[in-house]
Amino acid sequence: MNTRKLYNGTRRNLLIAMDVGTTYSGASYCLLDPGFVPEIQTVTRFPAREHVGGDAKIPSIIYYGQDGSIKAVGAEATQEGILEKAEDEDWVPAKWFKLHLRPNDKDGDTVDQAIPPLPLNKSAVTVFSDFLRYLFQCTKDFIVQSGPNGASVWESVEDKIQFILSHPNGWEGAQQSQMRRAAILAGLITDSQEDHGRVQFVTEGEASLHYCLNNGCVTPGRGVVIVDAGGGTVDLSSYEPEDSESDTENKISFREMTRPQCHFTGSIFVKDKARQYLQNKLADSRFLEDIDHICECFDKTTKLTFKNTNEPAFIRFGRARDRDLDVGIKSGQMKLSGEVVAKFFEPSIHSIMNAVIEQQKSSANNVDVVFLVGGFAANDYLYRTLTEFFKPTGLNLYRPQNYSIARWHYGARMYENFDASDPEHVLREQTSYVDSATDRRIIPNLFDTILSKNTRVAETTEFRKRYFRRYKNLPHFKRNPMTASILCYRGEQQIPKWIDDDADNYLVLCRIKTDVQIPAICLSNQITGKIYHEISYSIILSFGLDGNHNSNVRVVVSIIKLTRPNLAEQPPYDLISLFPPKYLLGQLHTLWDLGLGSGCLFWVLCTAFCLCLLAELNQGPLGGKLSADWRRVNFMMETTTLTLELWFPSGLTELKAQIAWTENGVEKRGPATIIYDN
Repeated sequence: MNTRKLYNGTRRNLLIAMDVGTTYSGASYCLLDPGFVPEIQTVTRFPAREHVGGDAKIPSIIYYGQDGSIKAVGAEATQEGILEKAEDEDWVPAKWFKLHLRPNDKDGDTVDQAIPPLPLNKSAVTVFSDFLRYLFQCTKDFIVQSGPNGASVWESVEDKIQFILSHPNGWEGAQQSQMRRAAILAGLITDSQEDHGRVQFVTEGEASLHYCLNNGCVTPGRGVVIVDAGGGTVDLSSYEPEDSESDTENKISFREMTRPQCHFTGSIFVKDKARQYLQNKLADSRFLEDIDHICECFDKTTKLTFKNTNEPAFIRFGRARDRDLDVGIKSGQMKLSGEVVAKFFEPSIHSIMNAVIEQQKSSANNVDVVFLVGGFAANDYLYRTLTEFFKPTGLNLYRPQNYSIARWHYGARMYENFDASDPEHVLREQTSYVDSATDRRIIPNLFDTILSKNTRVAETTEFRKRYFRRYKNLPHFKRNPMTASILCYRGEQQIPKWIDDDADNYLVLCRIKTDVQIPAICLSNQITGKIYHEISYSIILSFGLDGNHNSNVRVVVSIIKLTRPNLAEQPPYDLISLFPPKYLLGQLHTLWDLGLGSGCLFWVLCTAFCLCLLAELNQGPLGGKLSADWRRVNFMMETTTLTLELWFPSGLTELKAQIAWTENGVEKRGPATIIYDN
């Protein structure tokens, strides 16, 4: 539910939001241009992440040298070989430093024992400022490098940037003062009273509410509990909609129903419980010296994939010859019972259970919906256990999916047979013409919507429409590749139908092209007896979201082959040529091709359309080098099976395309061959 309106300010401004989390951090920004609807962009390019497809999160870690200088930050601190270099040069890591800013509470002693100490002569504010400075520089680089006007855009706003910093529920003036001080030390603002106002704060509970609202998860008129389960903290907030005059303007106002809560029972404390157990278990084993590495392996794999108590869990940490049966180590992996691993989660799970019930009891209105968000929410064991617990209480637990919102209508140009009884056809009769293939009168310039504006697009959703082509003779079709244009409508019509009604707002995003020899059926005009050939196919648009909340786009063509006896023998598919993408902003990249013989030519040109749709889905500027990796080609003449996999980092996230079709009477699929014409 996106209710953003035109920015009514008088001058351009820039808003930068930074979320420094206990374990992972990220940044986003919004350029405010007078008269335009603000668009939130995510920073997805960081040092040491340029070649892995981009990422919206980086580890919250800094390595300092013995002299106090910064040696590695974020993703740089987790590169291969960095741990060895840190040991050789006596670098000191600063992890979970955000928790050193926390207010004192009853759980203070327990939390203190779990949090790593800060490097010598470094305060929590100093480390926090170093990380803010790094995030700010990455955001600046991302904006400047996002396009030909990036540098000028930055220069026009750099002296009046507004900053928003998030913090856990329950953090108040003292913690905000420390965070503002860190922003000053980082150079985000000066220490003037005026500049102090350029830093604003938002609780993680409020941010989570906005996330749920923006994705259409909150039902008007119902109260909700939002559980933001992160790396260090679990934040709980209860909200209910309130009546206000702004409702008439399509706005919904919410108020807190009860005091928000913050518990230091995030996912890092699951790892801490695992470490305590493993230290005792390995006390008499030679693998005790590998405890740090084993715990890291648990944190990155076992903890994430654990699902139930009925199956054992494995920590794969060593080589095949690593073995100690007394502690359950065999072939380089340690076996733990599901019941044991479940106990690592118990403090966090019980904390959430008790807090949600308390929120429910303290709320004046009935609450029956709980949204579980945050990085820890992705854990299936956590989600399933909480779901089973809340069912008898009348609470329904949900994990909001990560949706993108289509900003415009996407579709294809088509035509219909002329219908004299249709008033719209009669109005456009002067545009009609006789189709040379069928001798039928047709009406052109219809817009067939494949993906509608404001549609929520999730990972598993496909948008498809079926079309057909008619030809006077089959040789013409065999000699010429089939092409289709994907159009974007940016006008105000809710249900666009006729392109000539608002022609200026229809843009061609790309052309889909293929040389695949699609078998056709032979038909005839029942009135004139004229013979013609028809093929049928579907255009499918699918948009995938990865775990980092970035959008992937796949565009494929689904070919439905209609067979009949005595069709001309199809040429063998024995040549594949791979051509380069022409990608947004005019960037051109290396051409390569792969030949497998002579015959039918199949073009694969990926994928400016994908990148353009990413931008249309409000996911931010594009960047990064495009590369490709030819994975495999399977070729079977009997079933004509062809599989092609390739990948390339787009600067946003890893984008994957796949071709797979068989000629056995089942629906065939292949990639859209994308051509972006500037």
